[in-house]
Amino acid sequence: MVLLTVQMDRKMNKEPENKNQADLKLIEEISNGNKEAFKELYEKYIRQVFSFVYKISKDSKLTEEVVNDTMFEIWRGAGNFKGNSAVLTWIFGIAHNKTMNELRKKRPEALDPEEFSRFASSDETAEEIVVKKDRSERMNEALSELSPEHRTVLELTFYNGLSYQEIAEIMECPVNTVKTRMYYAKEKLKESLGRYGINQEEL
Repeated sequence: MVLLTVQMDRKMNKEPENKNQADLKLIEEISNGNKEAFKELYEKYIRQVFSFVYKISKDSKLTEEVVNDTMFEIWRGAGNFKGNSAVLTWIFGIAHNKTMNELRKKRPEALDPEEFSRFASSDETAEEIVVKKDRSERMNEALSELSPEHRTVLELTFYNGLSYQEIAEIMECPVNTVKTRMYYAKEKLKESLGRYGINQEEL
């Protein structure tokens, strides 16, 4: 049983590594002008990047522009990738910087300094579906009250499963800053959820 657990752990550790190796190969091909490699990387991550940007900006038009700019930057700057992080971390970093730059132009007041545990997870009755939908809408309202920086740490941690170190690389800040933002993000979210009548136990 112990041997099986060790083997499973090794397999799980290798999967992200193998995935990044495949991404590195694509980046190398893209840097040489390979359009098929770019298409493959685009199709692999476009949904994830779009979701990431939209959850920070809450603006469909801005999201579309930022995602297009991000993908163009990947095509144009693949040769500049140093390989010091995972390819997806690099992509998120580009998308994050572009998103924050656009938000600073449009909504500078939304970027408070430090202000926010878990997220919502059988058959359901019609009533249960309606209740869940209502709770989901209230959850989104609560999340929209957070600053873009705080939405970013929550999104990258809970939805994308990134480590604090990876998030620090994306946001270009110290790991301790990420931890501080996460603390305030949870506190603020808890406060907002309370105003919308959602208890943590419901999530």
